[in-house]
Amino acid sequence: MFGLLKKKLRESVKKLRSKAVEIEIIPEEKVKAKKPPKKIKAREGVKKKADIIDKELEHIKEEQNGIEKPEVLQEEEIVEEVKEELAEEESEEEVESLKEPVVEPVAVEPDERIEEDLHIKKPKGMFGFLKDKLVKKVTSRKLTEQDVEDFFSDFETGLLEANVAFEVIDFLKQEMKQQLVGTDAKRLKTDQEIKKIFEDSLVKVLDQGKVDFTELIATSKTSKKPVVVVVLGFNGSGKTTTIAKIANYLNSKGYKPVLAAGDTFRAAAIDQLETHGERIGVKVIKHQYGSDSAAVIFDAIKHAESKGADIVLADTAGRTHTNTNLIDELKKVVRVNKPDMKILVIDGLTGNDAVEQAKQFNSEIGVDAVVITKVDVDEKGGAILSVAYTIKKPILFLGTGQAYEDFREFNPREFVKGLLE
Repeated sequence: MFGLLKKKLRESVKKLRSKAVEIEIIPEEKVKAKKPPKKIKAREGVKKKADIIDKELEHIKEEQNGIEKPEVLQEEEIVEEVKEELAEEESEEEVESLKEPVVEPVAVEPDERIEEDLHIKKPKGMFGFLKDKLVKKVTSRKLTEQDVEDFFSDFETGLLEANVAFEVIDFLKQEMKQQLVGTDAKRLKTDQEIKKIFEDSLVKVLDQGKVDFTELIATSKTSKKPVVVVVLGFNGSGKTTTIAKIANYLNSKGYKPVLAAGDTFRAAAIDQLETHGERIGVKVIKHQYGSDSAAVIFDAIKHAESKGADIVLADTAGRTHTNTNLIDELKKVVRVNKPDMKILVIDGLTGNDAVEQAKQFNSEIGVDAVVITKVDVDEKGGAILSVAYTIKKPILFLGTGQAYEDFREFNPREFVKGLLE
């Protein structure tokens, strides 16, 4: 169930985590300046001084042709002094001091990028605090909008393949930007932190409120009228079976439902609903095939009032959302019977067309809540996200099989947790 959607969402969490780790700059213990070779640096300084002294000696020789013995001895003394100086230059103390890298003066502009690239070890002492500041800034690089854009570009196509509408992806993107931009990348190193942020964003897509049948029935009883629910949907979406499941659910809660066989355009639909009624012990009000659907539902309401029933669940003919005549018939049903709730049944396998169905029914008839069917065989699963976000109506139930018990109340948080497990 929802295999593709689950796969894409899990991949997205992993990719965001890797993105956060990827943009995190090397930690302090790994930030090391390249040390110059010990003896090479030492000998370079010594060699320069030796060359200078050699040139001085040659100059002295040129000026003092025919030099006397005492002067030669003076030259030898100078050579000895040079040797001593060379020995001092190569002393262990001098070599150790040369281990510290020589930092050339650079005109650095106040730009974070320059500081990030400046992986040099600062001198100790009075400038030590500067090194600490630099390392802290380097190791706590903050996420930018572009980081989130790059993250979404990696899995946006996968979500579209899972039937998640582009509007939903854009909403998730904006939510993630709001949560992540300016956050230290170092904070996002654990899967749980990233998973929680992504989970909250998905819950916002799905949590469009809740409809409580208990409250509706309690309110209706004060006026001594049953709650009237009209069920709408496309051909083959599973309306009739869904009505039977809702009736069975209400029966188990101690309420008394009545069913109205308002799908008079299909004789088999009347028989099917009547069979369901017999199995679950619920009264079905029906007319002959081809009768006025609005009239059938009206009679069912009157019967429920006389018998003290709590709720009328009215079936309607399956129709395409583009068929104007059938849409007009539904408008008549609503106009005559003034239902308390209009539930749209969406086939989870419909894919991207589910969004168009939801938009059209909501625009033409008005939708108060949604039931998604066949989710047990829906590998993609994106239609749930798309429908909820597109028409901003709560999802009441999910149909998970053929049995009456294969029907559960929809909980946005639990559903999202299941997707990300």
